Amino acid sequence: MKFNWGTKIAILYIGFIGLILFMVVKSFGEKFDLVTEDYYAKEIAFQSQIDDRIRAEELDRNLVVSTTGEELSIEFPHKKGTLVKGNINCFRPSDMKYDFEVPFEITESVYRIPLSRFISGKYRLKMHWSSEGKDYYEEKIVIIP
Repeated sequence: MKFNWGTKIAILYIGFIGLILFMVVKSFGEKFDLVTEDYYAKEIAFQSQIDDRIRAEELDRNLVVSTTGEELSIEFPHKKGTLVKGNINCFRPSDMKYDFEVPFEITESVYRIPLSRFISGKYRLKMHWSSEGKDYYEEKIVIIP
């Protein structure tokens, strides 16, 4: 069967409309996770986080994150015997159901989290801590094997 040019144009338009409708239906099924549910409140407190980050950069030593054996070790840049307390937000960019937060209070320089709390992949560790009356904030990316 032979098509004339008008039939070919009609088939092209119908195919294009079908493709657009398919893409619209497919996009409604896509899941979007917010980074945080209360991002308006977090935006207001962002300047204090910037100040805490600058204060952390001015410390003598850097915060060190490493995976050793069956645990994730976080070495804070403070002397042993100094009280360090805060929280560590373990943020998984790909799926928020694997996010968790760990509050801590230590007097030694190293805090350890068992690797069994994580699943394999990329995590962003958002660490907010205070020591000797000053607040600090730092973020590190870690790949869990």
